[in-house]
Amino acid sequence: MDIVGGITDIYNSVESGSITSWNELETRVDALLSGCHEGHLYVAWPLPSLINFRAPFSLMDLSPDGKQASRVFVADDVRASNSRFQPSAITQIDGEDVVTAIERLTYYESSQSPDTRWNAAFQSQNPPKLGSFYVRTRYPGANTFTLTFQNGTTTEYRYTAFALNQPGSNVWSVLTSGQAIWDRIINVDPNARGGGGSGASKLRNRALEDLRKRRLNNDQLDETIRRLEKRQSGSNTIPPPSQLVRYNATFPDTPRVRPYIQDINQVVGGYFMADYAGDDSRTAVIDITGFAPDDPNGRFPTQAVQAAVELFLEEAQRRGMEQLIIDVRGNGGGFVNMGYDLYKQLFPGSDPYSGTRIRYHPASLRIAQAFTELVNQDVIDTLTRAIGGGMGENLTVSQINAYQVAAYASLSGLDQFFNLDEDGRRFSSFNDFFGPANVYGDQFTNILTYDLNNMLAVGDLSYDVTGYGDRASYRTRPPPFRPENIILVTDGVCASTCGIFAEFLRNQQRVRTVVVGGRPNGEPSAAVGGTRGTQVIQHTAHLLNFVQIVENNFTPRDNAERQEWDSIFPRPFRLNVAEAAVNWKDNIRRADPTQTPLQFYLEAADCRLYYTPQTLTFSHELWAQVDRLAWGNETDCAVGSIKNATVVTGDSNGVPISIGSTGDTGFNSGFGDTPQFTGDRIIDTAKVICGYSLSG
Repeated sequence: MDIVGGITDIYNSVESGSITSWNELETRVDALLSGCHEGHLYVAWPLPSLINFRAPFSLMDLSPDGKQASRVFVADDVRASNSRFQPSAITQIDGEDVVTAIERLTYYESSQSPDTRWNAAFQSQNPPKLGSFYVRTRYPGANTFTLTFQNGTTTEYRYTAFALNQPGSNVWSVLTSGQAIWDRIINVDPNARGGGGSGASKLRNRALEDLRKRRLNNDQLDETIRRLEKRQSGSNTIPPPSQLVRYNATFPDTPRVRPYIQDINQVVGGYFMADYAGDDSRTAVIDITGFAPDDPNGRFPTQAVQAAVELFLEEAQRRGMEQLIIDVRGNGGGFVNMGYDLYKQLFPGSDPYSGTRIRYHPASLRIAQAFTELVNQDVIDTLTRAIGGGMGENLTVSQINAYQVAAYASLSGLDQFFNLDEDGRRFSSFNDFFGPANVYGDQFTNILTYDLNNMLAVGDLSYDVTGYGDRASYRTRPPPFRPENIILVTDGVCASTCGIFAEFLRNQQRVRTVVVGGRPNGEPSAAVGGTRGTQVIQHTAHLLNFVQIVENNFTPRDNAERQEWDSIFPRPFRLNVAEAAVNWKDNIRRADPTQTPLQFYLEAADCRLYYTPQTLTFSHELWAQVDRLAWGNETDCAVGSIKNATVVTGDSNGVPISIGSTGDTGFNSGFGDTPQFTGDRIIDTAKVICGYSLSG
C-alpha cells in the first residue's frame, strides 16, 4: 500500500471538493493507515472521543469443545442459556454471511493477522473487553442492523449514539451544530494558549488516554521524568520488594481464581494450578496482559513487576513446579525493558537478541549528529555516577536538564553511545553506527542492539534488567523451567514489546505456542499477530522534542541550512490532532539473509484452539486445557499439536515462515496476498511501501 500516494489522493480530493466533511477526511485517513495493519502507524483524532455508537449487546465466538470450528452468538443469549433455552448461532448480519460480515467489520483493525483482527470484534475476559461489534468510534452507516439466526429467525436492532459526558463540563451547551464542532473542537491550534478551550483539550486528552490503554504510546520516558520531578520527596524512594507485591488478592483478568502473587499495579499475576484445582499439579502460570500498567500513575511499574516475577519464580522452585504457562492474551506491548527482564528471569544465562534498524532521513541524520555530540560517553558516565543507586534525588538542576536530553537521546535510538552493534560491541565511529547501509535500494542505520548494561539506555532510574548492572550475578542462576516445559498462550494480539518477548522465547529457546480464537476456517493461525516493530515514536510527544533539542543547542550555519531544517524537521500540528505515530525501528532476525523486518511475517502457532464458553470466561479453564494438551492425556488441537509440534519457527540463521493464502472471499489470510478492500500490499524482497516504511 502506497501511503504517500494515498495521502496525496486524499489531499487532492480535499482540494477538488470531493471530500466535503472533516469526518470523511478522518475516516479516509484512518482507512488508509489502518489498511497497513501496523499498530504503530496511526493518527489519533479527538472527534471519535466526542460520540461513539453502540449495539445493544456484544458478540461471542464459541466452539463446543475448543476444537470444532467456532460460531458467533449474542453474548446475552450465551449468558442466559440453561436447560430450557439454548442460544442459536448467528448466520447473517444485514443479510450478509456472518463470517464475511465480521471480516469486513474488522478489516481495519490494527493487527497484522486477520485472525487477531477477527478476535477484536468479540467480547473477552482476559483482558476484559466488549469488542468492536459492540462499540464503534464512527457512525456504522445505518441506525439499525439485522441478525439472522440458525433457527431461522431474523431480528432488527438499533444502534445507540453515546455522547461525551464529562462531569462539570458544559461542552454540549456550545456544540450545537457541525460548524460549532469545527470551530471549537477541530479548527483550533493545540499549541496556542488554552489549546482551543476546555472542550478541545478534554477530547485531546481522552484520545491520548485511549492510546495509552491500547499500549500505542511510549510513556516509559514520561514515567522516568515524573520520578525526577519527585526527586525531593519520599514518594520517590523505591520500597522493598515486599511492598511492591500483593498476595492472594483479586485480579481483574481472573474473577474466579486469585493469583498467588501480583504486582501492586496489577500488571502480572502468578498462579499455581494446584492452588485452585485441588490436585498435585506441577504447573505454574504467569498471566501478563501488558508490559505497562493501565494506570498512568502506577507506582514503580518496572520494579514492581520485576519483584513479583522474581518472588513467584522462587516460590515455584520451592514448590517443585516443573511446567510453566505464560498467558499474554491481549498484550499489546508496553515498556521494552520489562519484556527483556521477564525473559532474563526465565533464562538468566541467555543474552536476548533484538537487532533493530532505523530508516535514514536527512532529519534523522541531523538529530543523530546532535544527540551523539550532546550525549557522548563522558556525559553518560557522569550522569550514571551522579544517579548512583538512587532515583535522581542528588542531581543538580543542570544534571537534571542533561538527563532529560539523554533520556530523549536514548528513546530516539539515534545516539551512537546508547547502542551496540549486532555482535554486542560498541561502535567505533558515528559512520559505523549510522551508516547509512543500503538495503534493496533504501537506506537505514546499521543493525543496532540495546546496551543493557547502560542504565540510561535501559530507560529507567535505579533499575537494572536481570543479568545486567547490579543484577549481573543472576546470570549464573539456572533457568527455573526448561524451555521444552514452557508454553506461550496468545490470542494473536501480542505486539510491540510482547512481540519482542515472544521472539526471544520462540526463536532463541524454541518455546511452543498456543493461539486461541480466530476465523472458523480450520487453518493455522499466527501466534504473534500484532506489530513486531520494536518501537513506536509519536509526533508531538517525541519527534517535536527531538527537534527542539537540536534547535536549542545548535544554530544553522547559514540561511540555506535554516531552510533545509524547515523542510526536513516535523512541526507542530496546526489543527486539533491529538497525536500521530510511526513504527520507528525494524526488528531484524540475526543473520537473516533477506533482512526482512519481522513485522512483515506471520508465523503459525504450534497449536490452535477456539474458545468455549468456559475458556472464554474463565482463564483457569483455558490453562487447564493447555496443561492437558501439553503434559496430560489430551492430544488434539483444532489445528496443529503441542506434543508433536511441527511448525518451523526459524532460528538465528534462518528466515521466518509466512503462512496463509487467499481464499475465495478474497480476504488476506497471510502476508503476500491481495486484500480485497484496500489494494495490493507490496512485498518484494523486503522493500515495503506500506507505511512509507519509516522503519516498517
